Amino acid sequence: MVVSYKYLKLLVFCLVAFNGSLAQSLLLSGKVFDRESKIPLVGANLSIRNSDLGISTDSLGQFDLYVNPGSYVLSISYVGYKSRTISLQMDQNRNIRIALTEDIGVLNEVSVSAEAPDKNILSTDIGVNKINIGTISKLPTFMGEVDVVKSVLLLPGVTNVGEGASGINVRGGNTDQNLILMDDAPFFNSGHLLGFFSVFNPDVVKDLTLYKGGIPAKYGGRASSVLDIKLKNPETEKWSVSGGIGLVANRLLIEGPVTENKLSMLMAARISYPDYLFRISSDENIKNTKANFYDLTTKLDHQFSEKSRLSFTGYLSKDNFKLSNDSLANIEINATSSKYNWQTSNATIAWQKQISDKLYLKTSAIYGLYETTISSPDSSNAFRLNSDIKYKSLKTDWNWYPTSNHEVNFGLAIKLYNIRPGTLQPNHSASSIRFFEIPRDQGIESGIYVSDQWEINDIFSVQLGARYVQWNTLGSGTQYNYVQGIPKTSETIVDTLTFRNGEAIKSYSGVEPRISVKMNVGTNSSIKLNYNKVYQFIQQVSNTTSAMPTDRWQLSNEYIKPQYVKQVSLGYFRNFMNNAFETSAEIYYKDISNATDYKDGVNLLLNPLPETAMLQGKGRSYGAELYIKKIKGLVTGWLSYTYSQTHLKINGSFTEENINQGRWYAANYNSPNNVNLAINYKSDNRVTYSASFTYRTGRPYTVPEDKYVVNGFYIPNYIGRNENRIPDYHRLDLAVSIDSNPKKMSHFKGSWTFSLYNVYARKNAYSVFFKTKNNNYALGLNKVKAYKLSVLGTIFPSVTYNFNF
Repeated sequence: MVVSYKYLKLLVFCLVAFNGSLAQSLLLSGKVFDRESKIPLVGANLSIRNSDLGISTDSLGQFDLYVNPGSYVLSISYVGYKSRTISLQMDQNRNIRIALTEDIGVLNEVSVSAEAPDKNILSTDIGVNKINIGTISKLPTFMGEVDVVKSVLLLPGVTNVGEGASGINVRGGNTDQNLILMDDAPFFNSGHLLGFFSVFNPDVVKDLTLYKGGIPAKYGGRASSVLDIKLKNPETEKWSVSGGIGLVANRLLIEGPVTENKLSMLMAARISYPDYLFRISSDENIKNTKANFYDLTTKLDHQFSEKSRLSFTGYLSKDNFKLSNDSLANIEINATSSKYNWQTSNATIAWQKQISDKLYLKTSAIYGLYETTISSPDSSNAFRLNSDIKYKSLKTDWNWYPTSNHEVNFGLAIKLYNIRPGTLQPNHSASSIRFFEIPRDQGIESGIYVSDQWEINDIFSVQLGARYVQWNTLGSGTQYNYVQGIPKTSETIVDTLTFRNGEAIKSYSGVEPRISVKMNVGTNSSIKLNYNKVYQFIQQVSNTTSAMPTDRWQLSNEYIKPQYVKQVSLGYFRNFMNNAFETSAEIYYKDISNATDYKDGVNLLLNPLPETAMLQGKGRSYGAELYIKKIKGLVTGWLSYTYSQTHLKINGSFTEENINQGRWYAANYNSPNNVNLAINYKSDNRVTYSASFTYRTGRPYTVPEDKYVVNGFYIPNYIGRNENRIPDYHRLDLAVSIDSNPKKMSHFKGSWTFSLYNVYARKNAYSVFFKTKNNNYALGLNKVKAYKLSVLGTIFPSVTYNFNF
């Protein structure tokens, strides 16, 4: 008993001493997270320099560490991130937030987050490619401008019709069949300067994801693909300034915290000045051409708590393009100097809330305005042609994790479109142009969706989803009835129906199934199968090789039915050498309903009856894609090969409504073979060498079958459509990036990028066209001459200086 009493006294003494030690210690707590995504970093290491004190973050990225009062240097490290040191004066309990930045030099193209290195094998994603801005910024550029959209052209299944063309064609889809989003706001035109540059400032872009096949159920409205571009979140630790100086544009980014750990913001601007390049030319028409653009991007992020945040994204851009001498025959106006303007204004407000450990909510309100203008100052024919698209949307998305092997997503979205197709008005008191306006179009698209990502077992996973969508064409407006049994023309109108504002004119609805199945084959490979269906109720109206930014848009109505695409794809995915190499092989087939094409020689821009010029029929697209991607080591990059075919069949009830005599014919953008290579070689911590090579089959064009004489002039006669091809396209680009010395302790960081575009000066054909030479010599020989147009037929060197402080 005495011994027990002595031990009890010793225990009390130890408890008192320990309690006294704690009373003198201070609590250092906090959270470690990714600077861009705000995702907690699990297992990050923290240590006190010159001591044996250290700890790792828990599953929420949080830590608690007891220290005595005093001055300390805290070191924080995490694999794939830049290490940090923080000086601390501990005179009271402190709670700190620590943001780590992904080390692009180490990971290069690897996505951060908590994604597994073999996510491409384990997930049900098929027909999906993701690129972060670190990879995009190292690719060779045209005139020194990092281009977010052009980088997508290096991916399998993606092409365009040539240099200077705006938009992309994905797996046989037209350029208007791609839903391009930036922080949920849609873009109706993705190019500056008629497509030579992207409208997205690379300084604020975090990453992009292209969905070509397995399109998630939360997306809808476009029949071909979704390009989802995410902006980075503003800097929360300190204010910083970065930007770049190039040959055609300057960039500036300012970001930082407005209030500590609460409100942060970024503002980015880009402005171009390429006019001096035109003045170098000896051609007077090119010398007097003027072109410029600017874009402004801002983002504000307010964090109410660890579980609730509100963000605002704003975007404004404007393009001006003036030709020194041209003819606008498509609107029956001859102009000596036409000016093209287009601008985009977008805004997104998003609220994110963690309801519980298993339920997350995101609600967004989106506004968009796209405006275009064509004008001419000629006094006798001075005109101004305006058009615009107003877009409003409200959407809510829920993520629910009921069990460890289920991820359920559901939500709804409402989109309102209001389109002014065209308003023509005189632009001078002496102008002979008469005022003319096409009535506005209005429509509303409503969608509700649900999907479930279900890991059945270690071998099988499935993603089951469905989206129900309804479209209503709304008044006020006019609908014409035509004589039955003959083609629609302005002369065959027999009745006119008028609708009040907001009154339903025509409705369409349907279910869009989205199904993906994944089966693991061994430890490092899988087979995936996907089927999806997508409706599209808005389309760009253009019968030219490449759609212009000023082309009109048309909503579905009584006569112009919505397009819809059913796609099935099958893929084999395999990784090698501890996930250093990712490889995939995919095949796909797309069935296109209500595919649109146009009658020969029709005027679309100011046509008040587009249904008399537009034709609809069937389409089909099929192909195979091979993809090899290296994501580890000094040399990274990818190689892709695509074989694809896209054909249309417009077989109407009348001869005037047939194309190619009702037979299948190749689409304007059909390019069967496409090879892309992108390589980055990081020789040390400062220098990166890059190269990209592109080869693709020339696109189709139409050759005249014969000629006929009208009033003594030979006129080409075109019968079969798109039965010949322009020469194949290929191009090599090189670049080298020199970063600042990482060992040099300085707040100011500078880097240089030198690039060569079209290294061997290939004169790639943009188009081939024909002219009838109607002089006496040509008439006698019955000649029609072919011409090849090359937009960029020489090498383009560039240099850009980037800075950050």
